[in-house]
Amino acid sequence: IAGTVADAALKQRLLDLCDDLVGAPRRTTVLTARETDVLVLVGRGLTNAQVARSLQVGTETVKSYLRSAMAKLGASTRFEAVSRARAEGLVP
Repeated sequence: IAGTVADAALKQRLLDLCDDLVGAPRRTTVLTARETDVLVLVGRGLTNAQVARSLQVGTETVKSYLRSAMAKLGASTRFEAVSRARAEGLVP
């Protein structure tokens, strides 16, 4: 409908309403590249050891990145961190 409206203000209001209805991602959290890498791999179901091997770092380093990302996202579990990052459009 918004594409057929000539009035620019009305068109923008319709587009804003659509965003509100579908829950367009609002990026409020900023993750480092490594935190993002870790969350992507965790989201694929990899263990910390598997993530560490994939990124060629130690497991404690993976845990550190994961803890940091979880804190930024306000998550208390790995699953919750991945879910929140996906909801914000930070990871696929």
